[in-house]
Amino acid sequence: MDDSTPPVEHILRPHHIAILTIFALGFQDNVYKRFPVPFTLHLYRLLLNEVSEVAYPKGYQELMEELSSGPRADAEECRAFIQRIYAMREELQSPEMLANFFASQTSLFLEKSEDTRRSIFGYFCRRCFVTFLKLSFTSVIKLQKDYQTWTRGDSQAGYEVIKKEPLIHAESLIFKTQADKHPWAKSHALDASEKGQAIGDEYVASENLRRFFEQHFHEANDSGLRQHALLNLARTHYIRGEQLAARKLLSEAVSVARTSGDRITLQHCIRQAETNRCHFASLFNRLPPEIPGQKPVLNDVQPDLHPHEVLFDVQKLLDEHNDQPLGAAFARIVQAVSLFDHLLDVQLSTPTEEEQWAQHAVQSIVWSLSGCEKLAAVEENIVIAFTNMNSDDNTRLTVLLNKAYKAATLYTPSAYKARQGQYDKGLSILLEPSAWRGLALHDYTLWAHEIWHILVLRATRRGQYRLYREYLLPRQPQGLFNPRQYVFDVSGIELSKVTQPLYDVLQMRKHGQATTVIEQILKALWNAEFLGRMDEYRTGIILLADVGLEYGLSKRSRQILDEIMPQIMLGENLEQRALACFIMARCILLAEESIPSTFQLALSYLSAAESDFMQLEMFRSLTDVQYLTSVIYHNLGMEKERDEVIARHDSSRVEQRRLEAIVVDKDTQRVLELVINVGAALARR
Repeated sequence: MDDSTPPVEHILRPHHIAILTIFALGFQDNVYKRFPVPFTLHLYRLLLNEVSEVAYPKGYQELMEELSSGPRADAEECRAFIQRIYAMREELQSPEMLANFFASQTSLFLEKSEDTRRSIFGYFCRRCFVTFLKLSFTSVIKLQKDYQTWTRGDSQAGYEVIKKEPLIHAESLIFKTQADKHPWAKSHALDASEKGQAIGDEYVASENLRRFFEQHFHEANDSGLRQHALLNLARTHYIRGEQLAARKLLSEAVSVARTSGDRITLQHCIRQAETNRCHFASLFNRLPPEIPGQKPVLNDVQPDLHPHEVLFDVQKLLDEHNDQPLGAAFARIVQAVSLFDHLLDVQLSTPTEEEQWAQHAVQSIVWSLSGCEKLAAVEENIVIAFTNMNSDDNTRLTVLLNKAYKAATLYTPSAYKARQGQYDKGLSILLEPSAWRGLALHDYTLWAHEIWHILVLRATRRGQYRLYREYLLPRQPQGLFNPRQYVFDVSGIELSKVTQPLYDVLQMRKHGQATTVIEQILKALWNAEFLGRMDEYRTGIILLADVGLEYGLSKRSRQILDEIMPQIMLGENLEQRALACFIMARCILLAEESIPSTFQLALSYLSAAESDFMQLEMFRSLTDVQYLTSVIYHNLGMEKERDEVIARHDSSRVEQRRLEAIVVDKDTQRVLELVINVGAALARR
C-alpha cells in the first residue's frame, strides 16, 4: 500500500460535511481531550472508518446513532458535543452559511515542514476544503440543498454520478485541474457485475465487468487492465460450470498479460499466485484435462501458494479414476494447513475469516469417505459453529449439504441424515432460512439439487417409482444426476471404480444371478482396500458373504462377516447394518445346527435388521426380514410371537402398496414449491 497513489478525483458529498462537522466541533480547541477515554477511542474508530472510505458511507441518522451509542456517551461533555452536532444541521440553512463553515476549517490542517508527520484526518479536511474552493456558486447551492435533503433521510441525495462532458461540467467548477477534464473509474459497474453474478444474469455480469475495466484509470492511452477483465470473466464462467468458455478466456488473458508484461496476472492464470490474497491462482490447473484419461496436474507446494489451491488438489486425489489412496489426500491437507500457518506466521498475512475453515470442510469429506463418520461430523460442526449464518459462504454451504446429504464421493453424494432414515431432519437442515438466505444463484442450484436428491432417495427407498418417474424426474433441477445411484436396470454414467462393480453385483443379486459376478466383488474389494474406501469395503464384504451362501459356504461367510461386524454395528450406516444383520442371521441358520440357541442368536440379528429397515422405510426389504423372523418363531413353537410378526408383515405390505400407488406426494410438492419460491426471491434481489 505504500506505493499506491491516492485517487485523482474527489467529489464533495453530503456525508463529507457531516464528518467535517464532527472534526470542527470535536478537534478545534482540543475539545476531544475533555471527553472520557472510552468515548474518545470510539470517536477515533468511527472517524477512521468513515474517512478511509473502505465501505459505503453511513446515512445521517445511522452516523449519529453510532456516535451516540459510544461508551460513556451519557457524560455531560459528550451530550453537549452530540447536541451541538445536531444543531449544526439547522445552522447550515443557506449557501452562505455553508461557505462560512468551510472557511473556518483551515485551522484543522496547518502548514508544516516536510519532515513533520501528517495525519489522515488532516489530509481529509484539507482535501474537502480544496475541493470546496473549486466549486462554482451553482454547485455550492446544490451541495447545500443535497446536504439538507440527506439529513432528512434521503440517502440518494447528492450521490448521483457526475458526467464529465465539456458543456455539462463547465459550470460546476471555477478552477479545473487536469483530473477534472476526464471521467475516472467508478465502482458502479463492478457492483452491477457482482449483482448480476449473484442473481444469475450472465449478460449483466459480463458486460458490466468489461465496462468496469474499460474505464479511465490513469493518464496512459490504454488502461492496461484488459487482462484483469478477462481473468474475472474466466472466473465467472468457471463458477457457473462453463469450463470451455473459461478455458478460452484464460487463454486470451494469458496472451494479453504477456503482451502487456503483467507477470503477476500471467501467473494467476497459469501458475501460482504471487500474493496470498489472490482467488484466481492456478485457475488453469482447476480446469479438467482436455485429453480424456489424462491425469490432473497438482500444484507444487511453494511459500507463496495459496492453501486453497492445495485443498483443491484434494478433490483431484479423491477422484477414484486417478488411483490415489486416501492417504495422499490426508497428506495434502497437512500441507494446506502448513501453508496457512506460513501465511500467518512468516508472511504476516491476514486471510479472511472464511478461509481458515475450508480445511475443516475438506477434512469432513475425506473422513467420511474413509468410513469415519463421527470424525467427519466433528469437522462439520466446527465449520457450522464458526461460520456466519445467512451468508454466501460456499464453505458453510458445502458442509450443510454434506451434513444433510453426506458425500460418498465428491461428485456422487449419499445421504447422512437421509441415509439414517431421518428424511425430514435432512430436509429441515437445508430448508432453514439461514442455509439459503444470501446464496448466489449458482450456489442456489447446488442447494436445490441436493434437496431434490433427498426426495429421490426417499421415494426410491420406499418403492415409490411412479412418484420418482412421473413427478420428480420432470422437475429435476440443473445439476449432475446419475439414476444408477438409486434404481437398477437403467442407463446412466458409469459409476466409480469401486461403486460400479458393487452396483453390478446388487443388480444381478436382484435377478437371482449373484453367483455370476464374483469377479466384480473381488475387483471392488481390491480397489476399495487400496484406495482406503472402508465404507465400500464393508459393503463388498457383506455381498461376498451373501454370494458365499449361494455356493454353500455358510461357515466361511459367517467367518468373514464376524471380522467386520463390530465396525458395522458401531457405525452410522443403517442400510449397511441392516443388510449385514440379515445376511448374518442367514449364515447362522445355515452354518449351525437347528437348536434353540442358534435360533435365538439369529433372532437378535433379525430384530436389529427389522428396526433399521423400518426406520429407513425400506418396506420391501423389511417384509423379507419379517417373513424369515416368523419362520423362526414357528420352528420354535412361539405362536404368539409368530402371529405378531405376521401382523407386522401384513401391515408393511399394505403400507408398501399404498406408497407405490402415490403419484403426487403433498409433502414432496410443498418442498419443491418452497424451493421454487426461494429461487424466485433470490433472483429478485
